[in-house]
Amino acid sequence: MKRAETLAEMRLVTEPIPLEGEALHVFYVPADSARDPLFPPSSVLHDYLYQAAEPLRLLFASHPGAGKSTELNRLMANSEQDFWFVRISARQELDLASLSHIDLMLALMERLYQAGHDDDLIRDERVIEPVRSWLNEVVHETKVVRDEEISAEAGVGLNGPIAQIIGVFAKLRGAFSLSRESAETVRQQLQPRIADLRQYCNQVLNEIALQLGKRSPLRRLFVVIDDTDKLDIPVARELFVSHTGLLADLQTSIIYTVPLFLVHSPDRQRLESYFEILTLPMIKTHSPQGIRFDAGWDVLHRIVAQRMNVAKLIDPSALDLAIEKTGGVLRDLFWALREASIMARYSGGDLITSDAMRYSLDRLATRYSQSIYGNDETSTEELYGKMREIARSPLGKVPLDHALQLLLYTQAVIEYNGRGWYDLHPLMRETLDEMRYLGDVAP
Repeated sequence: MKRAETLAEMRLVTEPIPLEGEALHVFYVPADSARDPLFPPSSVLHDYLYQAAEPLRLLFASHPGAGKSTELNRLMANSEQDFWFVRISARQELDLASLSHIDLMLALMERLYQAGHDDDLIRDERVIEPVRSWLNEVVHETKVVRDEEISAEAGVGLNGPIAQIIGVFAKLRGAFSLSRESAETVRQQLQPRIADLRQYCNQVLNEIALQLGKRSPLRRLFVVIDDTDKLDIPVARELFVSHTGLLADLQTSIIYTVPLFLVHSPDRQRLESYFEILTLPMIKTHSPQGIRFDAGWDVLHRIVAQRMNVAKLIDPSALDLAIEKTGGVLRDLFWALREASIMARYSGGDLITSDAMRYSLDRLATRYSQSIYGNDETSTEELYGKMREIARSPLGKVPLDHALQLLLYTQAVIEYNGRGWYDLHPLMRETLDEMRYLGDVAP
Protein backbone atom coordinates (compact mmCIF):
# COMPACT_ATOMS: atom_id res chain seq x y z
CA MET A 1 0.00 0.00 0.00
CA LYS A 2 1.52 3.31 -1.10
CA ARG A 3 0.63 6.90 -1.89
CA ALA A 4 -0.97 7.60 -5.24
CA GLU A 5 1.40 9.16 -7.77
CA THR A 6 -1.03 9.20 -10.72
CA LEU A 7 -4.72 10.00 -11.18
CA ALA A 8 -5.38 6.33 -11.95
CA GLU A 9 -3.91 5.30 -8.59
CA MET A 10 -6.11 7.76 -6.70
CA ARG A 11 -9.09 5.45 -6.96
CA LEU A 12 -7.33 2.89 -4.75
CA VAL A 13 -6.48 5.32 -1.97
CA THR A 14 -9.80 7.20 -1.87
CA GLU A 15 -12.15 4.26 -1.41
CA PRO A 16 -14.41 5.34 1.47
CA ILE A 17 -13.65 2.30 3.63
CA PRO A 18 -12.12 2.04 7.12
CA LEU A 19 -8.36 1.75 7.41
CA GLU A 20 -7.05 -1.59 8.61
CA GLY A 21 -3.92 -3.70 8.34
CA GLU A 22 -1.13 -2.17 6.29
CA ALA A 23 -3.34 0.72 5.15
CA LEU A 24 -3.91 1.70 8.79
CA HIS A 25 -0.16 1.80 9.39
CA VAL A 26 0.58 3.79 6.22
CA PHE A 27 -2.33 6.23 5.97
CA TYR A 28 -3.58 6.94 9.50
CA VAL A 29 -3.37 10.59 10.65
CA PRO A 30 -4.35 11.56 14.23
CA ALA A 31 -7.33 13.94 14.16
CA ASP A 32 -8.23 14.59 17.81
CA SER A 33 -7.02 18.18 17.64
CA ALA A 34 -9.58 18.87 14.91
CA ARG A 35 -12.45 16.93 16.48
CA ASP A 36 -12.49 18.06 20.10
CA PRO A 37 -9.12 19.02 21.62
CA LEU A 38 -10.61 19.35 25.12
CA PHE A 39 -12.09 15.83 25.04
CA PRO A 40 -9.90 13.94 22.52
CA PRO A 41 -12.04 11.00 21.41
CA SER A 42 -9.34 8.49 20.43
CA SER A 43 -7.57 9.03 23.77
CA VAL A 44 -10.87 8.75 25.64
CA LEU A 45 -11.67 5.52 23.75
CA HIS A 46 -8.29 4.10 24.77
CA ASP A 47 -8.90 5.09 28.40
CA TYR A 48 -12.32 3.44 28.39
CA LEU A 49 -10.68 0.24 27.24
CA TYR A 50 -8.00 0.23 29.91
CA GLN A 51 -9.43 2.19 32.83
CA ALA A 52 -13.20 1.67 32.90
CA ALA A 53 -14.75 -0.72 35.38
CA GLU A 54 -15.27 -4.21 34.00
CA PRO A 55 -17.27 -5.16 32.13
CA LEU A 56 -17.33 -2.06 29.92
CA ARG A 57 -20.49 -1.57 27.89
CA LEU A 58 -19.99 1.28 25.46
CA LEU A 59 -22.01 2.84 22.64
CA PHE A 60 -19.66 4.54 20.17
CA ALA A 61 -21.55 7.05 18.03
CA SER A 62 -20.82 9.32 15.10
CA HIS A 63 -21.97 10.33 11.67
CA PRO A 64 -21.33 7.65 9.02
CA GLY A 65 -17.99 8.27 7.35
CA ALA A 66 -16.49 10.16 10.28
CA GLY A 67 -13.74 7.59 10.89
CA LYS A 68 -15.27 5.54 13.70
CA SER A 69 -14.38 2.10 12.32
CA THR A 70 -10.84 3.25 11.60
CA GLU A 71 -10.45 4.38 15.23
CA LEU A 72 -11.75 1.00 16.43
CA ASN A 73 -9.38 -0.86 14.11
CA ARG A 74 -6.47 1.22 15.40
CA LEU A 75 -7.50 0.59 19.01
CA MET A 76 -7.62 -3.16 18.44
CA ALA A 77 -4.33 -3.23 16.52
CA ASN A 78 -2.57 -1.38 19.34
CA SER A 79 -4.11 -3.47 22.14
CA GLU A 80 -3.80 -7.08 20.94
CA GLN A 81 -1.31 -7.93 23.68
CA ASP A 82 -3.80 -7.02 26.38
CA PHE A 83 -7.13 -8.05 24.84
CA TRP A 84 -8.55 -10.95 22.86
CA PHE A 85 -10.91 -9.25 20.42
CA VAL A 86 -13.95 -10.73 18.76
CA ARG A 87 -15.25 -8.36 16.07
CA ILE A 88 -18.42 -8.57 14.00
CA SER A 89 -19.10 -6.28 11.05
CA ALA A 90 -22.88 -6.03 10.70
CA ARG A 91 -22.48 -4.56 7.21
CA GLN A 92 -20.40 -7.48 5.95
CA GLU A 93 -22.08 -10.34 7.80
CA LEU A 94 -25.73 -9.36 8.34
CA ASP A 95 -28.61 -7.65 6.59
CA LEU A 96 -28.65 -4.05 7.81
CA ALA A 97 -32.11 -3.44 6.34
CA SER A 98 -33.80 -5.92 8.67
CA LEU A 99 -31.24 -6.56 11.41
CA SER A 100 -32.77 -7.82 14.66
CA HIS A 101 -31.46 -8.71 18.09
CA ILE A 102 -31.84 -12.38 17.19
CA ASP A 103 -29.72 -12.01 14.05
CA LEU A 104 -27.01 -10.31 16.08
CA MET A 105 -27.02 -12.93 18.83
CA LEU A 106 -26.75 -15.78 16.31
CA ALA A 107 -23.82 -14.09 14.57
CA LEU A 108 -22.07 -13.50 17.89
CA MET A 109 -22.56 -17.10 19.00
CA GLU A 110 -21.20 -18.44 15.72
CA ARG A 111 -18.15 -16.15 15.93
CA LEU A 112 -17.45 -16.99 19.58
CA TYR A 113 -17.51 -20.73 18.97
CA GLN A 114 -15.39 -20.40 15.83
CA ALA A 115 -12.77 -18.13 17.42
CA GLY A 116 -12.84 -20.07 20.69
CA HIS A 117 -12.25 -23.31 18.84
CA ASP A 118 -9.45 -21.84 16.72
CA ASP A 119 -7.58 -20.70 19.84
CA ASP A 120 -8.49 -23.79 21.91
CA LEU A 121 -10.45 -21.74 24.44
CA ILE A 122 -13.61 -23.87 24.69
CA ARG A 123 -13.03 -26.98 26.80
CA ASP A 124 -16.01 -27.29 29.16
CA GLU A 125 -18.60 -29.83 28.00
CA ARG A 126 -21.29 -27.73 29.71
CA VAL A 127 -20.97 -25.07 27.01
CA ILE A 128 -20.91 -27.62 24.20
CA GLU A 129 -23.42 -30.44 24.64
CA PRO A 130 -26.43 -28.40 25.91
CA VAL A 131 -25.99 -25.91 23.07
CA ARG A 132 -25.72 -28.65 20.48
CA SER A 133 -28.92 -30.31 21.72
CA TRP A 134 -30.73 -26.99 21.85
CA LEU A 135 -29.67 -26.09 18.32
CA ASN A 136 -30.77 -29.46 16.96
CA GLU A 137 -34.19 -28.89 18.48
CA VAL A 138 -34.47 -25.38 17.02
CA VAL A 139 -33.37 -26.48 13.56
CA HIS A 140 -35.77 -29.43 13.55
CA GLU A 141 -38.66 -27.10 14.33
CA THR A 142 -37.75 -24.36 11.86
CA LYS A 143 -37.19 -26.82 8.97
CA VAL A 144 -34.68 -24.38 7.42
CA VAL A 145 -31.93 -27.01 7.62
CA ARG A 146 -32.40 -30.69 6.80
CA ASP A 147 -31.77 -33.19 9.60
CA GLU A 148 -29.14 -35.00 7.52
CA GLU A 149 -27.21 -31.73 7.16
CA ILE A 150 -27.10 -31.42 10.95
CA SER A 151 -25.73 -34.89 11.49
CA ALA A 152 -23.13 -34.36 8.76
CA GLU A 153 -21.66 -31.25 10.39
CA ALA A 154 -19.63 -33.14 12.97
CA GLY A 155 -17.40 -34.68 10.33
CA VAL A 156 -16.82 -31.67 8.15
CA GLY A 157 -13.78 -29.41 8.44
CA LEU A 158 -13.45 -29.20 12.20
CA ASN A 159 -13.62 -32.14 14.57
CA GLY A 160 -16.35 -33.01 17.01
CA PRO A 161 -19.34 -31.27 18.57
CA ILE A 162 -18.03 -27.71 18.27
CA ALA A 163 -17.85 -28.15 14.50
CA GLN A 164 -21.51 -29.11 14.50
CA ILE A 165 -22.44 -26.08 16.61
CA ILE A 166 -20.57 -23.72 14.31
CA GLY A 167 -22.09 -25.28 11.20
CA VAL A 168 -25.65 -25.12 12.51
CA PHE A 169 -25.29 -21.51 13.65
CA ALA A 170 -23.97 -20.67 10.19
CA LYS A 171 -26.93 -22.40 8.51
CA LEU A 172 -29.45 -20.68 10.77
CA ARG A 173 -27.85 -17.35 9.96
CA GLY A 174 -27.75 -18.29 6.30
CA ALA A 175 -31.53 -18.62 6.36
CA PHE A 176 -31.73 -14.85 6.76
CA SER A 177 -30.20 -14.33 3.34
CA LEU A 178 -32.42 -16.86 1.56
CA SER A 179 -35.74 -15.07 1.85
CA ARG A 180 -37.79 -12.90 4.15
CA GLU A 181 -40.01 -15.89 4.87
CA SER A 182 -37.15 -18.12 6.05
CA ALA A 183 -35.71 -15.27 8.13
CA GLU A 184 -39.05 -14.72 9.87
CA THR A 185 -39.41 -18.46 10.48
CA VAL A 186 -36.10 -18.54 12.37
CA ARG A 187 -36.91 -15.37 14.30
CA GLN A 188 -40.35 -16.63 15.33
CA GLN A 189 -38.91 -19.88 16.61
CA LEU A 190 -36.09 -18.21 18.50
CA GLN A 191 -37.97 -15.28 20.05
CA PRO A 192 -39.62 -17.43 22.80
CA ARG A 193 -36.17 -18.94 23.40
CA ILE A 194 -34.26 -15.68 23.56
CA ALA A 195 -33.52 -16.17 27.27
CA ASP A 196 -31.91 -19.53 26.44
CA LEU A 197 -29.87 -17.94 23.66
CA ARG A 198 -28.63 -15.23 26.02
CA GLN A 199 -27.78 -17.82 28.69
CA TYR A 200 -25.75 -19.93 26.28
CA CYS A 201 -24.01 -16.87 24.92
CA ASN A 202 -22.98 -15.82 28.42
CA GLN A 203 -21.78 -19.33 29.20
CA VAL A 204 -19.42 -19.40 26.23
CA LEU A 205 -18.27 -15.84 27.00
CA ASN A 206 -17.43 -16.89 30.55
CA GLU A 207 -15.69 -20.06 29.34
CA ILE A 208 -13.47 -18.13 26.94
CA ALA A 209 -12.66 -15.52 29.60
CA LEU A 210 -11.81 -18.30 32.08
CA GLN A 211 -9.46 -20.08 29.67
CA LEU A 212 -7.86 -16.77 28.66
CA GLY A 213 -7.21 -16.02 32.32
CA LYS A 214 -5.51 -19.38 32.82
CA ARG A 215 -3.30 -18.80 29.82
CA SER A 216 -2.51 -15.12 30.36
CA PRO A 217 -4.01 -13.54 33.51
CA LEU A 218 -3.72 -9.99 32.15
CA ARG A 219 -5.34 -10.63 28.75
CA ARG A 220 -9.08 -9.98 28.61
CA LEU A 221 -11.94 -10.81 26.26
CA PHE A 222 -13.47 -7.87 24.38
CA VAL A 223 -16.31 -7.89 21.81
CA VAL A 224 -16.70 -5.20 19.13
CA ILE A 225 -19.94 -4.95 17.14
CA ASP A 226 -19.23 -2.60 14.23
CA ASP A 227 -21.34 -1.02 11.45
CA THR A 228 -24.54 -0.97 13.49
CA ASP A 229 -24.22 2.81 13.20
CA LYS A 230 -25.45 2.44 9.60
CA LEU A 231 -28.94 1.23 10.54
CA ASP A 232 -32.07 3.05 9.45
CA ILE A 233 -34.00 4.87 12.16
CA PRO A 234 -36.74 2.23 12.81
CA VAL A 235 -34.25 -0.67 12.76
CA ALA A 236 -31.85 1.13 15.12
CA ARG A 237 -34.63 1.95 17.58
CA GLU A 238 -35.91 -1.61 17.55
CA LEU A 239 -32.45 -3.05 18.17
CA PHE A 240 -30.99 -0.62 20.69
CA VAL A 241 -34.08 0.76 22.45
CA SER A 242 -36.53 -2.15 22.44
CA HIS A 243 -33.80 -4.66 23.32
CA THR A 244 -31.45 -2.56 25.42
CA GLY A 245 -31.47 -5.01 28.31
CA LEU A 246 -30.55 -7.99 26.14
CA LEU A 247 -27.60 -6.20 24.51
CA ALA A 248 -26.34 -4.90 27.85
CA ASP A 249 -26.73 -8.24 29.65
CA LEU A 250 -23.93 -9.97 27.76
CA GLN A 251 -21.31 -10.78 30.38
CA THR A 252 -18.28 -9.27 28.70
CA SER A 253 -16.81 -5.92 27.79
CA ILE A 254 -18.43 -4.83 24.55
CA ILE A 255 -18.57 -1.86 22.17
CA TYR A 256 -21.50 -1.27 19.83
CA THR A 257 -21.32 1.40 17.16
CA VAL A 258 -24.61 3.34 17.03
CA PRO A 259 -26.11 6.00 14.75
CA LEU A 260 -25.63 9.57 15.92
CA PHE A 261 -29.35 10.32 15.69
CA LEU A 262 -30.04 7.69 18.36
CA VAL A 263 -28.03 9.49 21.04
CA HIS A 264 -29.62 12.79 20.00
CA SER A 265 -33.08 11.62 20.98
CA PRO A 266 -35.29 11.10 24.02
CA ASP A 267 -34.03 7.49 23.98
CA ARG A 268 -30.63 8.65 25.21
CA GLN A 269 -31.77 8.61 28.83
CA ARG A 270 -32.74 4.95 28.58
CA LEU A 271 -29.49 4.06 26.83
CA GLU A 272 -27.43 5.82 29.49
CA SER A 273 -29.02 3.57 32.13
CA TYR A 274 -27.23 0.61 30.55
CA PHE A 275 -24.26 1.95 28.59
CA GLU A 276 -21.47 4.47 28.56
CA ILE A 277 -21.80 6.70 25.48
CA LEU A 278 -18.89 8.18 23.54
CA THR A 279 -19.30 10.35 20.45
CA LEU A 280 -16.68 10.73 17.72
CA PRO A 281 -17.24 14.30 16.50
CA MET A 282 -16.81 15.33 12.92
CA ILE A 283 -13.54 17.04 12.02
CA LYS A 284 -14.29 20.73 12.49
CA THR A 285 -13.55 23.04 9.56
CA HIS A 286 -15.19 26.22 10.88
CA SER A 287 -16.74 27.82 13.95
CA PRO A 288 -20.51 28.26 14.48
CA GLN A 289 -20.03 31.78 13.09
CA GLY A 290 -18.46 30.43 9.90
CA ILE A 291 -14.86 31.38 10.77
CA ARG A 292 -12.31 28.96 9.33
CA PHE A 293 -10.86 26.53 11.90
CA ASP A 294 -7.24 26.17 10.88
CA ALA A 295 -6.53 23.04 12.94
CA GLY A 296 -9.25 21.18 11.05
CA TRP A 297 -7.99 22.31 7.65
CA ASP A 298 -4.46 21.31 8.58
CA VAL A 299 -5.54 17.79 9.61
CA LEU A 300 -7.57 17.32 6.43
CA HIS A 301 -4.64 18.51 4.30
CA ARG A 302 -2.39 16.00 6.05
CA ILE A 303 -4.91 13.17 5.64
CA VAL A 304 -5.07 13.80 1.89
CA ALA A 305 -1.31 14.28 1.55
CA GLN A 306 -0.72 10.98 3.38
CA ARG A 307 -2.61 9.15 0.61
CA MET A 308 -1.48 10.95 -2.53
CA ASN A 309 1.13 13.25 -4.03
CA VAL A 310 -0.85 16.44 -3.57
CA ALA A 311 1.63 18.73 -5.32
CA LYS A 312 1.55 16.53 -8.41
CA LEU A 313 -2.13 15.58 -8.58
CA ILE A 314 -4.32 18.39 -7.22
CA ASP A 315 -4.47 22.11 -7.84
CA PRO A 316 -4.29 23.75 -4.37
CA SER A 317 -7.51 25.68 -5.01
CA ALA A 318 -9.29 22.43 -5.92
CA LEU A 319 -8.23 20.77 -2.65
CA ASP A 320 -9.29 23.80 -0.62
CA LEU A 321 -12.65 23.78 -2.39
CA ALA A 322 -13.13 20.10 -1.55
CA ILE A 323 -12.29 20.65 2.12
CA GLU A 324 -14.53 23.71 2.38
CA LYS A 325 -17.56 22.05 0.76
CA THR A 326 -17.39 18.66 2.50
CA GLY A 327 -17.36 20.12 6.01
CA GLY A 328 -15.00 17.62 7.61
CA VAL A 329 -16.93 14.54 6.39
CA LEU A 330 -14.08 12.23 5.40
CA ARG A 331 -16.29 9.95 3.34
CA ASP A 332 -17.49 12.91 1.27
CA LEU A 333 -13.98 14.31 0.87
CA PHE A 334 -12.66 11.02 -0.49
CA TRP A 335 -15.69 10.58 -2.74
CA ALA A 336 -15.20 14.06 -4.21
CA LEU A 337 -11.48 13.46 -4.77
CA ARG A 338 -12.09 10.10 -6.41
CA GLU A 339 -14.80 11.38 -8.77
CA ALA A 340 -12.80 14.48 -9.65
CA SER A 341 -9.76 12.32 -10.46
CA ILE A 342 -11.87 10.21 -12.83
CA MET A 343 -13.20 13.32 -14.58
CA ALA A 344 -9.70 14.76 -14.87
CA ARG A 345 -8.50 11.54 -16.51
CA TYR A 346 -11.40 11.46 -18.95
CA SER A 347 -10.68 15.04 -19.97
CA GLY A 348 -7.07 14.09 -20.72
CA GLY A 349 -5.50 15.95 -17.82
CA ASP A 350 -3.01 14.80 -15.22
CA LEU A 351 -4.13 17.20 -12.46
CA ILE A 352 -7.44 17.76 -10.63
CA THR A 353 -8.54 21.29 -11.42
CA SER A 354 -11.07 23.45 -9.63
CA ASP A 355 -13.50 22.86 -12.51
CA ALA A 356 -13.28 19.08 -12.12
CA MET A 357 -13.70 19.38 -8.35
CA ARG A 358 -16.66 21.72 -8.72
CA TYR A 359 -18.42 19.25 -11.02
CA SER A 360 -17.75 16.40 -8.56
CA LEU A 361 -19.11 18.45 -5.67
CA ASP A 362 -22.22 19.40 -7.65
CA ARG A 363 -22.97 15.70 -8.12
CA LEU A 364 -22.53 15.12 -4.39
CA ALA A 365 -24.81 18.08 -3.61
CA THR A 366 -27.52 16.52 -5.75
CA ARG A 367 -27.32 13.32 -3.72
CA TYR A 368 -27.82 15.31 -0.51
CA SER A 369 -30.72 17.39 -1.80
CA GLN A 370 -32.50 14.26 -3.04
CA SER A 371 -32.36 12.76 0.46
CA ILE A 372 -34.51 15.52 1.97
CA TYR A 373 -38.06 14.24 2.10
CA GLY A 374 -40.47 13.74 4.95
CA ASN A 375 -41.98 10.70 6.63
CA ASP A 376 -44.97 9.93 8.86
CA GLU A 377 -43.53 12.00 11.71
CA THR A 378 -42.02 14.97 9.85
CA SER A 379 -43.04 16.70 6.64
CA THR A 380 -40.57 17.81 3.99
CA GLU A 381 -41.50 21.43 4.69
CA GLU A 382 -40.64 20.93 8.38
CA LEU A 383 -37.23 19.61 7.36
CA TYR A 384 -36.52 22.69 5.29
CA GLY A 385 -37.78 24.88 8.10
CA LYS A 386 -35.44 23.16 10.54
CA MET A 387 -32.49 23.71 8.22
CA ARG A 388 -33.31 27.39 7.99
CA GLU A 389 -33.54 27.53 11.81
CA ILE A 390 -30.09 25.94 12.10
CA ALA A 391 -28.64 28.29 9.48
CA ARG A 392 -29.95 31.31 11.38
CA SER A 393 -28.66 30.18 14.81
CA PRO A 394 -25.48 32.13 15.70
CA LEU A 395 -24.31 29.37 18.05
CA GLY A 396 -25.62 26.35 16.17
CA LYS A 397 -28.01 25.50 18.99
CA VAL A 398 -31.54 24.32 18.16
CA PRO A 399 -34.16 22.23 20.00
CA LEU A 400 -34.11 18.50 19.48
CA ASP A 401 -37.07 17.13 17.55
CA HIS A 402 -37.93 14.55 14.88
CA ALA A 403 -36.86 16.90 12.10
CA LEU A 404 -33.37 17.28 13.57
CA GLN A 405 -33.06 13.52 14.03
CA LEU A 406 -33.94 12.91 10.40
CA LEU A 407 -31.53 15.59 9.18
CA LEU A 408 -28.73 14.06 11.25
CA TYR A 409 -29.59 10.69 9.72
CA THR A 410 -29.31 12.06 6.17
CA GLN A 411 -26.24 14.08 7.24
CA ALA A 412 -27.76 17.22 5.76
CA VAL A 413 -27.02 18.54 9.25
CA ILE A 414 -23.67 17.85 10.91
CA GLU A 415 -22.95 17.80 14.62
CA TYR A 416 -19.57 19.13 15.75
CA ASN A 417 -17.67 18.90 19.05
CA GLY A 418 -19.69 15.99 20.45
CA ARG A 419 -23.16 17.32 21.36
CA GLY A 420 -21.73 20.79 20.91
CA TRP A 421 -23.40 22.53 17.96
CA TYR A 422 -25.04 21.85 14.62
CA ASP A 423 -24.55 23.23 11.15
CA LEU A 424 -25.82 22.50 7.68
CA HIS A 425 -23.59 20.38 5.50
CA PRO A 426 -21.84 23.01 3.32
CA LEU A 427 -23.28 21.50 0.15
CA MET A 428 -26.77 21.52 1.65
CA ARG A 429 -26.34 25.15 2.68
CA GLU A 430 -25.19 25.96 -0.84
CA THR A 431 -28.23 24.20 -2.32
CA LEU A 432 -30.67 26.03 -0.05
CA ASP A 433 -29.01 29.32 -0.86
CA GLU A 434 -29.37 28.63 -4.58
CA MET A 435 -33.05 27.90 -3.96
CA ARG A 436 -33.24 31.28 -2.18
CA TYR A 437 -34.61 29.49 0.82
CA LEU A 438 -32.21 31.03 3.31
CA GLY A 439 -33.16 34.59 2.44
CA ASP A 440 -31.31 37.00 4.72
CA VAL A 441 -29.14 34.30 6.33
CA ALA A 442 -25.45 35.06 5.92
CA PRO A 443 -23.56 32.48 3.79
